Amino acid sequence: MVRQIVSLWFESCDFELIKVFLDTILKNKGKQLNMRLELENIGMLKKADVSLNGLTVIAGENDTGKSTVGKILFCIIKAISRYKEDFQESKEYKINNILERLFFLIRKHGNIEEHNMDTLDNLLSLDYYNSRKNSKQYIDAIHKNIEQYTKFSNNTTEPSLVNILIHKLEDIISQPENKQKSIENALTKVFRSEFDANILSHHKKAGYIKLYENDLLLLDVKIDNNNNVLLQNDAEPIELNEATFIETPLILNSHDLLIRSQTGLDITKRRSRILGVPYTTLHTKDLFDKLKLYNFSFDFDELFESDIIHDISNIIGGEIIYDVEEKDFVYIKSDHRVPIKNTASGIKSFGLIQLLIDNGFVNRTSIVILDEPEIHLHPKWQVEYAKIISILAKYDIPILVTSHSPYMIEALKRYSDKYDIEHKTSFQLAVGNTIENKTNLTEIFKILSEPFETFRQMDAKELADD
Repeated sequence: MVRQIVSLWFESCDFELIKVFLDTILKNKGKQLNMRLELENIGMLKKADVSLNGLTVIAGENDTGKSTVGKILFCIIKAISRYKEDFQESKEYKINNILERLFFLIRKHGNIEEHNMDTLDNLLSLDYYNSRKNSKQYIDAIHKNIEQYTKFSNNTTEPSLVNILIHKLEDIISQPENKQKSIENALTKVFRSEFDANILSHHKKAGYIKLYENDLLLLDVKIDNNNNVLLQNDAEPIELNEATFIETPLILNSHDLLIRSQTGLDITKRRSRILGVPYTTLHTKDLFDKLKLYNFSFDFDELFESDIIHDISNIIGGEIIYDVEEKDFVYIKSDHRVPIKNTASGIKSFGLIQLLIDNGFVNRTSIVILDEPEIHLHPKWQVEYAKIISILAKYDIPILVTSHSPYMIEALKRYSDKYDIEHKTSFQLAVGNTIENKTNLTEIFKILSEPFETFRQMDAKELADD
């Protein structure tokens, strides 16, 4: 069905433009991601230097700051991809505020005839403004209609106030985009949505976030002691335009709650937090929406998709779908439909990946961030999950995994070797709230295998006692 929609769309498009676009994608196909993220005094982390070259694995015990890396990267990509939208939203808010003041001023003091009020009501609306491509013509139309329909009393200040408001409106409409301020605002919003504005490490005066591509500094951000976001450079475009953060498969159980939920991005000057509406983190709402919605993307590979979907189907013995009529997720095994709440968590873990692929959110310009995916998987399925991750990386899908499971780490190492992706795979250790930029599998296994050493010592003591 999706392919048919794509085919119909192609029939109505400029084929020369499509050819250029697809040629660009093909040139970049197989091109290795080469980025690096530096953090200092951010969240749980004192310092981190993380490579993002394809498949990045951060191992470590709980409470070492592993998840902070993924959340910061998620926030950065979300903010950069939406800063223009935020700028436009801020501009529209100011325009709408002026239009409302004009409307009420004219209605109250303009002695306007009732049958002309509808005309001005339509003219002084944000929808009408957005439908006009020429802002000068729009301002001229306001002047003309106000002069034509209004009859202000003599010796009043209202006409002067109307002119002042119209001049303010002109200034706002003609206001050029402040890219730096727009990016700062976007980062502030997404950080607030993820960290409740507490992104700076406790008792620290400043924090720093830097994102590189090779040696090019893409983004340089300072967080001051009031958690204000301050951009330190002219931000460069980022190759990754989307990010998906997967924290738990149990998100599939919460349809009725999340369908009504809002995030920090929904709370603006115009839309305050609504009493009784559940509040959730940005990455949770973002993932939930992606599991239900199809994303039209050029960057798909039918062979890759069919291979992965086939492997997942074999592992879980079926597939998970979103049933629009039932307004919930359903696990389908053969011809049997199982309510998602009665489906094993391990099946849901694989089902999340399957749904994201089906819906077009797994591609070469969108990073998938998996936060301790082993939690709901028994050891055998941890190995299978690691295989799926490695196949995705083989097809140049950017992946960031955090884990404290020696089974998951060992499986990722073995499959990265098997699929010849070791050159774009890194295994970094989070210890003492610090992450160094080096692969250190020996130390990783030493720390994560400590329980086995404890068991060995217990066995040795029992044998000695016997």
